[in-house]
Amino acid sequence: MADINSLINPPTEEEDEYLPSDDGRSGSVAGNGIKTEEIKTEPEPETAVAADDSLSSFDKIKTHFPAARIKKIMQSDEDIGKVAQVTPVVVGRALEIFMANLVDHAIVEAKKAGVRRIAALHIRAAVENTEQFDFLVDVVSKYQSAKN
Repeated sequence: MADINSLINPPTEEEDEYLPSDDGRSGSVAGNGIKTEEIKTEPEPETAVAADDSLSSFDKIKTHFPAARIKKIMQSDEDIGKVAQVTPVVVGRALEIFMANLVDHAIVEAKKAGVRRIAALHIRAAVENTEQFDFLVDVVSKYQSAKN
């Protein structure tokens, strides 16, 4: 069993000892005795929106969702009683990040189409082409498709 220090401060890559694995691939043994293997992945296409880009675009956002309105919407459900003070703030931040991510994907779709203005069809294309937004496919299906 690993000691508490290795759980709190896991070893860095520099501290890991590289050993060959059973199948000939290189792997590493972490300080906690668990063997990990390096997996090479293919680079993502340039049309994909990187997580760093989403977070950097989020830093530029100056608008915020009002916590009082979020709390009011949450409490409109009969099953929800009291709401902690920080909950609407966290939900508002999550909404901001979600919206920034959706807009970033819509920007990619607009650039593919060669236009400078995002329209509903670009948001629909972003939802249809991104697995992360699969739950919105039914919602955007009523808007004009980019294929039409």
